[in-house]
Amino acid sequence: MTTQPFQELDDIDFIRQAELFRNMPEQVVLAISARAKTVTYNADEIVVKRGDPGDRVFVVKNGTVEVMSPADSNEQAEAAPFAYLGPGECFGELAILTGSPRTNDVRVPEQAQLLIIPQGLFDELMQNHAGFASQLCVILAHRLVKALQGLPMNDKKELQGNLQYFDLPTVVQTLISSSQNGVMALSVGGQPVASLSFHSGNIFRASYGHRNGDEAVHHLFQVPPKADFRFSSKEDSDGDSATPDPGITVPAMALMMDSVRLQDELDLLREKLPAADTGLTRTSDATDWSPLAERRDDDAARSLWSRLQETVTVRDLLDESSSCHYHAARALIALLESKRVQPV
Repeated sequence: MTTQPFQELDDIDFIRQAELFRNMPEQVVLAISARAKTVTYNADEIVVKRGDPGDRVFVVKNGTVEVMSPADSNEQAEAAPFAYLGPGECFGELAILTGSPRTNDVRVPEQAQLLIIPQGLFDELMQNHAGFASQLCVILAHRLVKALQGLPMNDKKELQGNLQYFDLPTVVQTLISSSQNGVMALSVGGQPVASLSFHSGNIFRASYGHRNGDEAVHHLFQVPPKADFRFSSKEDSDGDSATPDPGITVPAMALMMDSVRLQDELDLLREKLPAADTGLTRTSDATDWSPLAERRDDDAARSLWSRLQETVTVRDLLDESSSCHYHAARALIALLESKRVQPV
């Protein structure tokens, strides 16, 4: 963690654009730029811990911070991430106003640079600049109304990082719950591998390799790439941003929860399959296709069946399927149990 004067690192435009100081009087912006500090945090560093004094306000300048939900009464339980904050977003303003201790841990998953406004400077701004106090009241009042009415906090977000440092479900949940419009792009070595497009917080297009729609989202959770991600708040670039992919069949939150469930259940299915490098082929008496009971299993199984005109390993069947690993594995188990497919 390193600390530097704010003016040495950036111009004051960052303050003007930050959520907390948008539309603030110029004298307030100048006062902050003259006395605030920036602190650079490295991966896994804790910014504040639950119970710490609420004696400063933080504004994210670069990078992303992770807000952790409090652990339950079980001393062995760990706090889990429930939201991410990106450039321009702030935290700590309620604690410093009320004098209450921090209610959540906040950590840096990868690296972040934060603008810090200490208690003394905050109090001076409140006492000496009426514009600061009035604008702060407006911002907090809007947040309270949205919270009471169950409306999304839909300020634009800019999030980026590497998935090895971030919890993918929480990143997606953050974008859904804040009603974002834009595209989350994932890349490895600069090459795109996946994308999720959001419209008012709903996932309306998804691709991951050769998979699309629901299956792409499911597979992203089951086999997350070691990828860099970037979410940009903008409409889908093809100009037809509100038209959903027909492969997306359920609302975003239901799709995410289903993806998490399938991820948890996938290991149980893998235990029923032969080893990944086992070759499979059709049985000699299975020459005609007959439908399976489950429609989704049937669609996936028919695709696997078509591929098995020659010997293929379990690994290649799952990887090449247009279904996610869970649905492909379930269909393959049905084929094995019905004696249509056998190991060689």
